[in-house]
Parts: sequence; structure tokens; C-alpha cells
Amino acid sequence: MPADWCTAPVALLERDTGRLTPCREELLRCVPAAILFIFGVPRLYSLLRGPSPSVPRTLLYWAKLALGLTILATHVGSYLVSFAEGTICEGNELACQELALALGTAALLFAIVLTHFEHLRSRTPSTPLLFFWLFAVVTSLVKLRSYLILKKYDHDRAEYALYVAYIVLSAVAFALENVHKPGTYYLSLDEDISGSPEVNASIYSRLSFQWMDPLMKLGYRKDLEMEDLWTLNREDKAEVTGAAFHAQWEQELTKTRPSLLRALASTYGLYFGRAAIFKAAQDALAFVQPLFLRQMMDFARGWSDHGDHPLPIERGFLIAGLMLLTAVTQTIMLHQYFHICLVTGMRIRSAIVTSVYRKSLVLSNSSRQSSTTGEIVNLQTVDASRLGDLCSYFHILWSGPLQISLAIYFLYQTLGPSIFAGVGVMVAMVPCNAFLATRSRTLHKAQMKNKDNRTKMMDELLNGIKVIKLYAWERPFLKRIFGAREAELETLKKLGVLSAFQSFTWACTPFLVSFASFAVYTRVSDEPLTSSKVFVCISLFNLLQFPLSVFPSVISAIVEASVSFSRLHKFFMNEELDRNAVTYESVVFQPKSKPIERVSVKNGMFQWSKEGVATLSGIEFSVRDKTLFAIVGSVGSGKSSTISALLGEMYKITGEVTIRGSVSYVPQNAWITNSTLRENITFGKPYDPEFYQEVIVACGLKSDLEILPGGDSVEIGERGINLSGGQKQRVSLARAVYSRSDIYLFDDPLSAVDAHVGRWIFDHVVGPNGMLKDRTRILVTHGIHFLGEVDEVMMLQDGRISEIGSYQSLMQLEGPFQSLINEYGRKEVEDLEDPAEGEGGSSEAAPDGVTSRRGSHGARRGSSHAALDGEEKKKNNVGTSLIVKEDSAVGSVSWDVYTTYAKACSMKTVALYIVIAIMSQCLSVAQNVYLADWAAENDRREAMTSLGGSSRHSDEQKRVLKRLAIYGALGMMFSFTIIGQVMFAWVMCGIRSARKLHQEMLDNVIRLPQSFFDTTPAGRVQNRFSKDQYTVDETLPRVFQGYFRTLFSVLSVLAVNLLGSPLFFLFAIPLGYLYYYFQKFYLSASRQLKRLDSTSRSPIYAHFGETLAGVSSIRAYHQNARFLAENQVKVDYNMKAYYPSISSNRWLAVRLEFLGSLVVFGSALFSVVTIAIKGSISPSIVGLMLTYSLNVTQTLNWMVRQSCEIETNIVSVERMKEYIELPQEAPYEVPETTPAASWPDTGRIEFRGYSTRYRAGLDLVLKDINFSIGRREKIGVVGRTGAGKSSLSLTLFRLIEPVDGQILIDDVDVSTLGLYDLRSHLTVIPQDPVLFSGTIRENLDPFGMHDDAPIWRALESSSLKTHVAKLDKGLSSEVLQGGENFSAGQRQLICLARALLRKTHILVLDEATAAIDVETDTFIQKTIREEFQNCTILTIAHRIGTVMDSDRIMVLERGRVAEFDTPANLLRNKKSMFYSLAKEAGQIA
Repeated sequence: MPADWCTAPVALLERDTGRLTPCREELLRCVPAAILFIFGVPRLYSLLRGPSPSVPRTLLYWAKLALGLTILATHVGSYLVSFAEGTICEGNELACQELALALGTAALLFAIVLTHFEHLRSRTPSTPLLFFWLFAVVTSLVKLRSYLILKKYDHDRAEYALYVAYIVLSAVAFALENVHKPGTYYLSLDEDISGSPEVNASIYSRLSFQWMDPLMKLGYRKDLEMEDLWTLNREDKAEVTGAAFHAQWEQELTKTRPSLLRALASTYGLYFGRAAIFKAAQDALAFVQPLFLRQMMDFARGWSDHGDHPLPIERGFLIAGLMLLTAVTQTIMLHQYFHICLVTGMRIRSAIVTSVYRKSLVLSNSSRQSSTTGEIVNLQTVDASRLGDLCSYFHILWSGPLQISLAIYFLYQTLGPSIFAGVGVMVAMVPCNAFLATRSRTLHKAQMKNKDNRTKMMDELLNGIKVIKLYAWERPFLKRIFGAREAELETLKKLGVLSAFQSFTWACTPFLVSFASFAVYTRVSDEPLTSSKVFVCISLFNLLQFPLSVFPSVISAIVEASVSFSRLHKFFMNEELDRNAVTYESVVFQPKSKPIERVSVKNGMFQWSKEGVATLSGIEFSVRDKTLFAIVGSVGSGKSSTISALLGEMYKITGEVTIRGSVSYVPQNAWITNSTLRENITFGKPYDPEFYQEVIVACGLKSDLEILPGGDSVEIGERGINLSGGQKQRVSLARAVYSRSDIYLFDDPLSAVDAHVGRWIFDHVVGPNGMLKDRTRILVTHGIHFLGEVDEVMMLQDGRISEIGSYQSLMQLEGPFQSLINEYGRKEVEDLEDPAEGEGGSSEAAPDGVTSRRGSHGARRGSSHAALDGEEKKKNNVGTSLIVKEDSAVGSVSWDVYTTYAKACSMKTVALYIVIAIMSQCLSVAQNVYLADWAAENDRREAMTSLGGSSRHSDEQKRVLKRLAIYGALGMMFSFTIIGQVMFAWVMCGIRSARKLHQEMLDNVIRLPQSFFDTTPAGRVQNRFSKDQYTVDETLPRVFQGYFRTLFSVLSVLAVNLLGSPLFFLFAIPLGYLYYYFQKFYLSASRQLKRLDSTSRSPIYAHFGETLAGVSSIRAYHQNARFLAENQVKVDYNMKAYYPSISSNRWLAVRLEFLGSLVVFGSALFSVVTIAIKGSISPSIVGLMLTYSLNVTQTLNWMVRQSCEIETNIVSVERMKEYIELPQEAPYEVPETTPAASWPDTGRIEFRGYSTRYRAGLDLVLKDINFSIGRREKIGVVGRTGAGKSSLSLTLFRLIEPVDGQILIDDVDVSTLGLYDLRSHLTVIPQDPVLFSGTIRENLDPFGMHDDAPIWRALESSSLKTHVAKLDKGLSSEVLQGGENFSAGQRQLICLARALLRKTHILVLDEATAAIDVETDTFIQKTIREEFQNCTILTIAHRIGTVMDSDRIMVLERGRVAEFDTPANLLRNKKSMFYSLAKEAGQIA
């Protein structure tokens, strides 16, 4: 006979008990079994296919199996007892029970099998089993409730006991499944033990981000460092993400119209698509809450003063519990969605950065010129970030319309057709938003161009800072950069105004929708606007507000991303080097074969751009094995272009170029990487100690290594800043020799070294008896005294071969080559002695100031971060590093930083903004409170009407119109305050602070001492002016505005809840504590993670800039793959900090939104408690409390997020403030000591007891220097490498300041003058020729002080007039970044023209003609003698011949003046150092 339990309720749920029908209860118990089979079968399949480690069967394993069997017994036993006692149901209920028995039994048997394999093959808690046991407990509780209601424990005790045992044991099984399995059982030999715990975390740990707990706790206890962070998951590494994207992009390139979006979608679409499932679930759950709100208000109405059918009080508690459950589930869904989106964004950013780097390695010359360094850096920083950020918004494109559709549907159910008035308002706003989006796209495009322009200028400023200081050109450069900055700020201002109007539409649209809907409803409906309708509608309007409010951000993100897509697409589609320009052939060695033709060029015509004029034409030559082939010619004749053509760097128009064997390349300007000296030489090759030492000796580096601290472990600074020009060239040469290639291409490497060192290198490396005598060598040279020892000579004139043949044959032809040799060459060149054993001992190799330029502190930045983590490396490199480690501030950001930012914004403006923000929130609350009052009045009138009361129709109409007018006025006032907020935050505060901080930072940076730039990578400084400046420009105004908006919103929620139910105060206190507790943990960790993210980003850009500078060398050595791998290591190092940073945001969000869920629960709970205590509560108060509480879930999260965003982004202000406060060099101008315009009149120079060092704590580079130079005297300064020649020139310009003594120029102590007054009255032609982008005129005369005539005269005197006159625009012709469209010799001649134009009375030539052929050198020396005959000239030279006609010659040795006399007197003394140097240079027989 059926038991009472089998009696089904009439409806789905009984009104009094809320019981389900027995059949439905049994079917509900089938749900866990269905979940287990759906997810468990694929899981079991994957386990069976995976590895099978030898895992011991522990007590935990046996306990799980025993428990599974026991649960199976209780499950079957409860049904058997039911059958035995005759309490089984009949009919449909019986079928349901039989199904539950069969499916439950099968599921439990499967669970036991799965438990077995999960233990043996996976360390991770089983997701299918965790869900199965949890849902088994939850669904069983529903039937247990029915048993309790029917008091089944009284008459069916055995069945009841077995059923309770089943639930309890299932709960124990759930707990055991969560027990951590020892990881050592599952470790493989190649597994990374420092990996993220996320990999092996349980599903609940992943959903709640509990796996982040250890890091958050560690971050609270101490300031996190990179060593504390977990290694990146394999699927997130740049190597994996970059390779996947590259493969898809290569497929796209085979199509007619390649699409970058399609390539990204193919690579990441599947993973990114998973986010849609979570987003859809979250959106659906969001609309369940208004339904519960309606239920709660109906419940409150039933208990109100005019209610008639009160429901059981437990129903109110049930609704409150369901609202909590819905909110918690919604939170979990939302943040899984966000996490997938952000991880996808991270992977896209990683792939784009890697792909941009990869592409940069293969760009053709014209493509390289069309994309400046600044633009390419922006692709990696701004554009890659924008594509990553788009992932957070992309799903809103479908989710937004879905939410709007659901909101309209439920609103229609509540208000009927009246809602379409609101829909009409929404439709009307679409064209307005479309216009704003179009305008936004235009402005963002313009802004990106502005950023590129400023970044390019900053890049030039930082790379040419030494020249800018020497010429005192700070002001024109500041003017150019500030001009570019103002254009950027003007566009930013327009974007701010546009943002204000977008925010106005965001605030106005939901209000207008609700206003139009309520207005029409009150006019057309006979039913009053009750509290139930009002607050359900408000909650739905709030849900509607999110997609409407976020759409401007979505549109903005899409607009920005589309700009970035087009920029990246254009870059990726740029032309690459022609891989067919050079044919590479392998050679099989045969002992008796004839010499192999290693290099062959047939009928070659080459040019630097496709549309340009041919640079080389009619080139035809071949070079055999073991041959030394020299290329000579005047400046601009095409020598370096010939080398570039052999490397495939130029466009091959006609002809064939064949290379047989491996190639090494020594460029004219040595390219040195920021790594150790040994790493610069080995350059990725295995270290061979014996051969390495042989190379060091041959390249004249042995003595340098003896002097350098740490020997070859010394860190070489960015661009080889702590090496002299000669040392850099010898390291570059050693790199080539060490590579053991078949073919060596030398692009005039001997011009940068002293004559005696050049002879040593020729004899021991390049020449017929050198290390490379059995290899093919092609040598571009201006040293004609070497030509008698080469096998073959090719002379170029105007890009054509003038003569080619052996030295002897060319000398017999009586052509231009013979004329060159007869006029400038030496017939007799003696064998020279070993420089290391000659006079002066080992001091000749002492690097020029290297002991002064190296740093005594700082951390080594090696070629990979694996080296960074090596303790042994750290110990070995103590005291050998140069680059100062970038300090990362620790602890909380000081209030001084906030004060700095507030002052930059203007304190008054900040105060006005806060007043407007408070007023805005008050108006927002006033709207809803007024609406609540209106609804409460309607509730009372409805109750009175039902009791027989009435009111006049005309009075009712007036009352409604008045209510609508006040509600409308409040809404419009609120909307207009939003415009005020944005205008104050963006335009008045944001732009003012952006301008002020940038100006102060740039003003200070350009005035920092040269030592700062020697020890600080340009990429690090550029990071301040790009990423940090972007944060101050656009991010900080947004996050401050967001923080104050959400702060006042949360305060309003608390105020409304306390107003509705004072008991809420008891609930708010523990919530406040929890809020503080979570925030405390989060702030400490996230702040430091953000700092680590910032500091680990700089090496990416520094390495990238370094790569672009040496890309031809990287390609020549075929090191693309190694440098790409280094880039990937640096990207991963940055992502190692970025990934826990975004995960910490999710960790916080889940916990704070859980608190928000408790606020919702508290509002509902205390509404029910108030009813229980007082007997009634106003439905409008309940509606108001719950409506605000439903909003607080995300608002609370956003408030903490924004506060933390402020703290993490204010770090950018902190970093900028650091550079603003760095100590400057000496005053730029000192009005009291400003010299006369004609100073120095005579050019007398006197050094009195002068000593100096590069930085405090380092060795002296000049020691007790005493000498005097007379009026208009011509002084030659010589000395072996490292003697202090260039250091002497720097002291004149005060790039380094004295430790002791003084320098007098025309009896004026230069230390009393302002730096501008000193430097602008002196002229220097520096060792490294630096040109800036712009025109030729701007490079010669940046102040615009001269007209055309003197500029043309200067060009004529420097042998450049003919070349410049041939250019289309003459003086207005463009100079590319770094002067890339001019040869090294031409760049040096332009620097000479600058000097000729300045015409000061003191001229310093610092190796000014090193890169120029001897014929042009002779002409220039003649020009200098004529043009500067009334000037004092100091000539620092490697070529002894350059200074032989000087009045006196100064010989420096180890920072002291060793000799100072006329050339004749010094040469008469055969024991003098000068005699030795002249003899080594072949100047005397």
C-alpha cells in the first residue's frame, strides 16, 4: 500500500509546504548520475589514453573504494527495504523510483571505476566525481525534506536510516575527493617543480581562485620578487603562442586577402569561445534576480498593512536563500568568463609582440625605413595591448543585445506595451552613438600618429643625447618634442570632450527609457504604478543599463582595436628581404680540388629602394678561397653598399650573387649587445677556451681583459657605452673570427682603431699571415698602406667598378688607383712589432675610460633570464656590471606621490570634481527614493480603492504629471552632472597633469648628467615616456573617476539599507571587516605584481631596440632564431608577473562579489526578520533595499578594483616623479657669469692640476693634468687606445666634472659658466656621427640662425655640396632616423659641415675623419686649416698623419700627459712615445 509520501501535491509545488511530487524528487536524484556519465566517460577515456605512472595504493585510495561500495549498498538497500516493507509507490511514481534505482546504481559503480583510475593516473581531484558527490548530496536533501515533513522517521525507520546514511556518506566521499594527493607520486623527471598550482588545482579551487591563496598570503607577508612567482604554464609561453599564431598567419598569406582577425580567431577562437558559455549562463542568472525580487515584494505585500493573504514566513527565508545561491553562481560564472578572456588577451599580446619581433628581423630596407623604431615599439606596446584588451569586451557584441532583449521581454511582462516607448528612445540613441563612435575612431587614429611621432623623437633624443649636449641643442629638441606633445594633448582633449558626451548618453539613455516607459504607462494604463512594478522595472532597467553603458567602451575598444588591426596588418604585410637576392650554396670539401669560388657577383645592379636610383651597377667580380680581396674608393662610392649587396640587404635589380659557405660580418659601426664581453664574442657559439684565447690575442684584446674588472665577464653597456670606439670594433672583429666561417666581410673595421692596433689586427687576423689566411676575406678599407699585401683590389667610383686586379697590375695601369697610391701611400711599410710588447707595455690596450665608465653596482642583464636566476652567475659577476638595475619601489605608494598627482591636476579642480561626484550620486539616489515614495503612495491608493475609496480623475492626472515632472528633472540633472564629472576628470584634471608631469620629466631628463645615460638603457627611459605616460594620460583619469563613482554608489547602498532596516547595521560590520581583510591581502600582492610587470617590461623594449640597431649583423650570422628565442624569454619573464596580476584581480573579485551576494542576502533576510518581528514592512522599502543591493555586488568589486587600479597605476606617477627628482648636471645658464658673445676671443686653454672621473667612487681617468695651449694653436692629441684622449675632450665640454683642478679658457674658469654658455661657444666633431630625422638644413642649423648661402658654403667645404645638390629637395631633403640614407663617411662629413657653420674659436676633432678615405681626409684637413686658421684646434686622431702638421702634439698615457712638444722635436727623440707611434703607423721609415 502506497505511503503518504507517494501522494502527489496538486501543483508542482504545494503552497503550504513547497513539496515536489515524488516522481520529480526521484527524477531530481537522477541528475547527478546524468552529470557523472556526461563528463565522466570522456574523462575516463582521456585517463586510459594517458601515461600510467607507478602510483602506490595508499590508505586514501582504499578508503575511497570502500566508501563507494558502502554508498552503493545503502543506495540499493534503501530501495530494497522500501520494497520489502511495501512502502513503494505505484504507477508513474513506481517507474520513477525504478529509474532512480537503476541509474543511481550504474552511476555509483561507474564512480568506483573512475575513482580507481583517477588515483592511479591523475594527481588532480576528479571534476566529474566532485560534481557527482556534491549534487548527490544536494538533490537527496530535497527528498529528505519531504521525509521530515511527513515524519517518516516514526514509521519507516530502517528506510529513513539508510537514506540518511546515503547522504552522510556521500558528503564524506565529497570531502575525501577534495583531499590533496601527494604530488611526488606523479612527478616526472622533466617536470617544473616551480609551476603554478593552478595546473593541479581542483575544479572548486579553480572556480574560486583558491589556488592563488599561497601567493596572496606571501604577498601580504613580504614584497614579492620575480623569484617568488610561479613559472608560466606551457600553453601561455611566447614560444607556443607565437608559433601557433605564426602558423595561422602563414596560411593567411597564401590567400588573396589575408586577414589578421581570421588568423587570431583560428589560433585562439576555440579557447576564447568557451567564455561564451559562462557569459550566457551569467546573463541568464542576472535576470532570475528580478523574478525573486518580485516574489519577495509579493511576500512583503502579503504581510503589509493592507495585505490579505500572508504567506508562511519560511517562504521569505527560502527566497532570501535562493537569491544568495543565484548571486554566488552568477559570480562564479562571470569570473570564469573574465579569466578566459584575459588569458586569451595575454596570449594574443604575447603572440603579437613575438610576431612583430620576428617580422622586424626580416624587413626589407624600404620597409624598415617606412616603419621607424618608435612606430615598431608602439606596435609592441600600445597596439598589442589594445588587441589583448579587446578580448574583455568582444563577447559583449552578442551578450549586450541578448541582455537588452531579455530586459525588454521581462519589462513587457511587467509594464506591457508601454515599454516600447523606452525602446523607441533606445533606437533613437543608436545614430547618436554611431556618430560618436565614428568620431572616436578618427581621433584615435590621429592620436596613434601623434604617439608615433613623439616616440620617434624621444628615441632620437635618447640615442643622440651625447651629441645634443655637446652642441647645446637641448632647446630646439625640447621645442620639437613639446610641439608633438601639444598635438597629442589637443587630440586627447577632443577625446575627453567626446568621452563626456558618450558618458552623458550612457547616463541619459536608461533614465529616458524608464521615464518614457513610466510616463506612457501612467497615461494609458488603468492600473497604478505600484511598488512591485516600479522596483522590478528599476532592477530590469539597471540590468539594461549595463549593456548600454558598456557599449561605448565596447565601441571604443573595437575602434581602437580596428586601428591597431590595420596598423599591425600593414606592418605584417610589409615587404621582407628578397630571399633570392643571394644564392647560398653548400660546398663539399675535396682535398685536391682547386680553390673554390666562394663569392661571385655577375652583372649586378643594386639599389636601396625599389623605386630609387641604382646605387651599384655593372658589378661583376668573384673571390676564391684563401683570398684577401680589398675594396677601396672615395666616400659615397658604394663600398659599404657592396658588402650590403653580398649580405642580401639591397634590392637586386639584375644579375646573380652567389655565396658558397658560411658568412661572418664586421660592420663599419660596431654593434655591441648589452651582455658580457665573452657573450658578445662567442655570440651564441659554444665556448672553446683554447680557440677563444687565440682569438682574444689576435684581435688585440688580451691587455683589455687584464684591465677590465672581471675580465671577459664584465658587462658591456647598451650600445657598448663603456668601451672606446677601438675596443668596440675589436670585439666586433673577435666575434667574426670566433664564428669560424668560410667567408669574412669586413666593412672598414680598421678605421676605428689606432694605426698601430690596425697594423696588429691586419698582421694577426686579416692579412696573409693572420688567423684567417685560409679563409675568404673581403675588406673595405681606407688604409691604403695595407693594399700592397692583399691578393686583389677593386676600386669603386660612383657605384661602378673603376679598376679591379692585383696590386701590382693596377700600379702598372697608371689609372686612378696608381694616382691614389703615389700621392697618399707609403712605398715602404716596415714589419711592426707586437703592440703588447712595444714601448708603453700593456697600457696601449687600456680602454679609454673603461675603468671610469663601468658601474660598481647594479644587476647584470644578460641575454636570457635563465642567467638572471643563476646564483653562480650572480656570484661570478659581482662588480662587473655596468647597467644599473631598475629599482622597483616596495610597500604602499607614499601619499607624497598622490599629492604630486593632485597638485599636477590642481587641488581646486580636484575638490570641485569631488563635489560634482557627490552631487551626482545624491541626485541618483533622489531619483529612486522619489520613485519609491510615488510607488508607496500608489500602493496606499490601490488599497483604498479596493476598500471602496475614490479620487477625482483630473486631480489624479495633475498628481501624475507633477510626479513625472519632478522625476524627469532629477534624471536630467543627474545626466548633466555626469558630463561635469567627465569634463573635470579628463579635460581639466587629466590633461593638466599629463602636460605638467611630461614637461617636468622631460625638462629634467634632458638635463641629467651623461653618466646617467651611460648606465641606463634607453628602453628603460623610453618606457617612462611611453607606457607610464600613457597611464597618466588616459588610464589614471578613468580609474580615479571610476573609483569615486563606485565609492559614492556603495555608500548610497549602505545608507538606503540602513534607512530601510536598521538591523542591517549588525550585518554591515562583519561584512566591512571581511572587505578590509580581502582588500588588505590583495593590495599588498597586486601592487607589487604591477610593479614587477612594469619593470620586467622594460627589457623587452631595450632588447628590441638593440636588435633593430644590429639587425644586419644578426641576419649575417644567421642568428635570427637565437634572438627570437631571447625575445620570447623576456616576454615570458614579463608574463610571469602579468598572469598572477590578472589572476589576483579575479581572486579578489570572487571574494568581494561573494560579500556583495551577502549584502543581497542580508537585505532580503532582514526584510523577512523585520516582518517576523514587527509583523509588516512597506513593499516599496523592500524594493528599494533589494534594488540597491542587487547593484552592490559588482559595484563593491569595482570599487576595490578601482582603488587597487589607482594604487597600481599611480606607480607610473611614482616612476615619473623619480625621474623628475633625479639630480641634474650643472646649471644650464648662470646669468651672473654669462660671457660676451665673442668669447672665447683668442682660444687660449689652460689645464691646472686637473683630475676627473666619470662617476663618484670610480677610478680617475685623467690625473693631475697640467698644460697650456696658446692663441690659435693647433694641437694634436695622440696616445694608445685607452690613454684618455676622448675623456680629455669631454672635460672641455663638462660632460664630466673635475675632481680637482680647473680649466681656463681665455682666463675664464669654465666651472663658473652655465653649460649652455660653455658648450655653445665651443665646437666638436664627435667620434660617432649622429644625425637626426628631419631635413639636412635642420641637422646643420637646428636654431634656424643661417640662410642658405652659408649652409651651402659649409657643405662645399665638407665635400658634400655635389651630393646634396643632386637630391630632389636640396637642403630640405629628408634625413631618415639615424641618418640611414647616408653612408658612415657622409654622416661624418655632415657633422663636419655643422662645425664649419658654427665657427667658434675653439674646435675639437674627436676621430672626426676615421670613417673617411685618405684622399677625402687630406682634403678635409686642408679645409679645416683654411676655415679655422683663426681658431684653436684640438685634433684627437688614430691616424698619425692627420696630426703631423699640428703646431704641437700631446701624447697621453694612462690619463697623464706623457709628452707635449712640436712634431719635429718629438720625432728627433727616437725614445719618445710619439716616435714609436709614428713608426708603427708607417709615417717614418
